[in-house]
Amino acid sequence: MGFSALIDILGAMIIGALMLLIIKSFNGNVNENTSKYHSDLIVQQNLVSIIDLIEYDFSRLGYCEDPTKIPNPKNMILYADSTTIEFCTDLAKSTSDFRGDGILDTLRYELGEDVNKTPNPHDKLLYRFIPGFDKDASNLGITYFTIKYFDNFGNLLPHPIDTHIIASIQIDIKVEDCYGYDTDNSEKKHGEKFQTAMWRQIRLATKNISR
Repeated sequence: MGFSALIDILGAMIIGALMLLIIKSFNGNVNENTSKYHSDLIVQQNLVSIIDLIEYDFSRLGYCEDPTKIPNPKNMILYADSTTIEFCTDLAKSTSDFRGDGILDTLRYELGEDVNKTPNPHDKLLYRFIPGFDKDASNLGITYFTIKYFDNFGNLLPHPIDTHIIASIQIDIKVEDCYGYDTDNSEKKHGEKFQTAMWRQIRLATKNISR
């Protein structure tokens, strides 16, 4: 075998090795992009689920199927702080029947503790429950949940909140992927590991508390 043949073989081996590295890198990029897309889709779906429920519940703030039981606007919100709100409403009879039963209920939203069972160190439980009954919590990757309150003139209310003068509410929510991608990679920042979606600066007001 001549010297030129050895050079050709060596060159072919080098080119082959480079091609394998390129294919491996390409496959890694495809897998990462696929994982990120799937993660982003989950985050967006979770955020939409949370928003749909919150918008529905807050649109019924102060509502009662029996109009004689609708409370005074000043008494529709019972408790309010930056991560908790409790208000009067008439909960739907079922998922297929959105009308209330004419009995005034109390509904409470409350940001809970860290989950501590997922790779994401920041995700928390969000409770939605009737006080006095078992807490119903959702783990949809909420890492930030805060509520701001405004009076009838649009002024931000200071804490402690005077629930009698609340006219509108702003809720900010941040949702992240609970499990993320490549979470053991110490070179990645938190935001690179966990896809994120935010819903913020949306003023939720209901005609029931308009003054």
